Amino acid sequence: MAVYRRSPRTRYVVAVLVLAALTLVTIDARSNGTGVTSDLRSKVHDVFSPLQRATHAVLQPIGNFLSGAVDYGSLKKENQRLRDEVAALQRQQVQSAAEQAAAEQVLAEQNLQFLSGIATVSVQIIDNGSSNFETSITVGKGSSSGIAPGQPVVAAGGLVGSVASVSSRTATIILITDPTFVVGVKLAGNNTGSAEGTGRGHALRVDVVTPDLPPPAMTKGQTVVTSGLNNEKFPPNIPVGRVISATTIPGASEPDITLAPLVNLSSLTYLQVLLWSPQ
Repeated sequence: MAVYRRSPRTRYVVAVLVLAALTLVTIDARSNGTGVTSDLRSKVHDVFSPLQRATHAVLQPIGNFLSGAVDYGSLKKENQRLRDEVAALQRQQVQSAAEQAAAEQVLAEQNLQFLSGIATVSVQIIDNGSSNFETSITVGKGSSSGIAPGQPVVAAGGLVGSVASVSSRTATIILITDPTFVVGVKLAGNNTGSAEGTGRGHALRVDVVTPDLPPPAMTKGQTVVTSGLNNEKFPPNIPVGRVISATTIPGASEPDITLAPLVNLSSLTYLQVLLWSPQ
C-alpha cells in the first residue's frame, strides 16, 4: 500500500507562509504608522499580497464547505423539528375527531326513546374479545357503579346483551348472539316468542311460544322488540332485531323466523347498562 509523503516544495511553502505571518505580526506590533518601519511594513505587504491572495483562493472553498456542513446540520435539525410539529398536530387532529365521535355516540345513547325513564350507567368497552368467535365483551365499570348480573345492556340501535358477571370496576357483557342468550320478543298477531343467539356475527333464531293463536305472519324487514312479560329479564319495547327470513315449512306448526341484530356489535365503544331487574 502506497504511503503519501509531503513533498519538500509543500513544506517549503508552508514554512514561508508561517515566517511571513510572524514577520507581519512583529512589524505591525512595533509600528506606529510612520518612518522606516512603516515603509518596511508596506513593502512586505506588497511582496506577500499575491501569496496571500493565492492562499485565500485555495482555502476559501474549504471554509465554505465547512461552513455549509455546519449549516446543513442546523437545517437538518430544524426540518426534523418542523416535521415533528406537523406530526403532533396531525395526531391531535385525529384524536380530537375520535373524541368528538365518541361524545356524539354517548349523547345519542343518552336519549334512547325506548328506555322509558329507566336509570342507566354509561360504560366504555375496554376489551371486545380476542377473536371473532368471542360473544362477550368487558366494560370499564362494575359493582361500584351499581352494575349487577342480569341487567340489560343497550346501545343506540337497541339491545346489545346482558351483564354476565361483575367485579368492583369491570363487568362482562354477554352479547345477544351468544348461543346461551335468550330474550322474549313480541311477534305479529299478539304472538310472543323467544329469540336465541347462534354465535357471534350470526343471526338470532326465533321460537314461537304463544299457544292457541294462529302462527304469526312475519314479513322481511319487520322490527322485533322485547316482550317485557312478567318475570322477563328485559323491559318491554327494546328493539332486538330485524326479520331477515320468515318461512313456513309444509307440515310445520310455526314459521322459521330469523333475525339480524339491529346493533352493529363489531363497532361498539360506549354502552348503557340498565339498572333494572324483573322484581
